[in-house]
Amino acid sequence: MFVPDILTAPLRRTDDRTSDYPLLDDGQVQVGIWECAAGTAGDPGGDYDETMYMVAGRLSVAHPEGVYDVAPGTLWATPRHWGSEWQVHQTVRKLYVIDQRPGVPGVAAHLPNAHTAPLGAPAPRPVVLAGDPHEATATLWAHNRLETGTWECTPGEFPFRRDGYDEVFCVLSGHATIQIDGTDGPGQSFDLRPGSVLLTPAGLTGRWLVHETIRKAYTIVHR
Repeated sequence: MFVPDILTAPLRRTDDRTSDYPLLDDGQVQVGIWECAAGTAGDPGGDYDETMYMVAGRLSVAHPEGVYDVAPGTLWATPRHWGSEWQVHQTVRKLYVIDQRPGVPGVAAHLPNAHTAPLGAPAPRPVVLAGDPHEATATLWAHNRLETGTWECTPGEFPFRRDGYDEVFCVLSGHATIQIDGTDGPGQSFDLRPGSVLLTPAGLTGRWLVHETIRKAYTIVHR
């Protein structure tokens, strides 16, 4: 599932304050884009883990450990049964992953700005088709079977495969093309620019062509 620009994705109204654009719902894991208008709401915390990347608006999230200030660029994750009180100051929009599969309680994580967050030392891609791409990753949260973080890669071309996991990501900066392998040659290709969202399922193979250093906020769903 590909969304060229998360900010202009057409959402469907779910109630008087919220709208949604589902990308995946297999009965256990839900992925989508969600929007909520200004106001206050209590969240008692359901029996699921959730990762979120915010792309618009502003809110304050009061929780037992303190208050999160959430703005565009914030990447955060909340474990199951994590209660909070939301004060939405300006209409917010986010990319979310909800995992309802069995798991154990955990600790929330909050990254104020994924655009500027420091990453690990760049390392060369292990298999390269062209150029000299180097990548760096910073994992924010890895709990139960979800993982979320920030990844960056310099220009070059290299293969990829999703062995045993789905991944959804939002491009923060840069420019790249993903070419999907088809049964008899090249399949679909996706032009990735800031705001692009791509959901890649387990088993998918293809290649990255990074034209300008690209950074993404990602969530991996281990199957």
